Amino acid sequence: MHASRLPFAVGEGARLSAPGAVLMLGGMAGPFDILLHQHRELEELLERLASEADAEEMTHGQEALARLLRLHSRLEERCVQPLLTRVEGRTRAREEAEEHLTLRELMEELQELTPRGVEWQARLFTLEDQVVAHVQSMEHGVLPRLSASLDAEELEELGHDLALTYEELLDRSQHPPAPGRGALLEPLHWDA
Repeated sequence: MHASRLPFAVGEGARLSAPGAVLMLGGMAGPFDILLHQHRELEELLERLASEADAEEMTHGQEALARLLRLHSRLEERCVQPLLTRVEGRTRAREEAEEHLTLRELMEELQELTPRGVEWQARLFTLEDQVVAHVQSMEHGVLPRLSASLDAEELEELGHDLALTYEELLDRSQHPPAPGRGALLEPLHWDA
């Protein structure tokens, strides 16, 4: 993995532990760094979208939010939900998948509405509430429990899988399949 391809800049105090490995922040490694960064980026995009007055910037912000939400959901569905199934069971993994579906549906509804209209703002606030709930649930519940249930080797492998899957999904998002080709929905692997 190249530093320029990370979903964020590697700044002072941050380094890659090995090519394609986990980002190290202040000496602390975590396999979920990509997801945590995406959570911050989602929150920032929602804040900007709520306060943006320029129509063109609002359109760009909405498109960026949709892309990031899609990428983030797919990354969690591929890498986190299989572990969630193993550690907490299928019921909890299905609940998480339903949360992702709700986020996607809200985003699609938002994109169909006229920006700054009453319904658009209501959908945006609902989406923001759902994202905040998702972030809180993941960061203060799911991810710590998963981290505690995995040994050091599994955590390292998870960090590697997240980085590789992120790269693959990013490449696919920049080179979408031709119309009529490719899966309509990303297959979920948490039910295996």
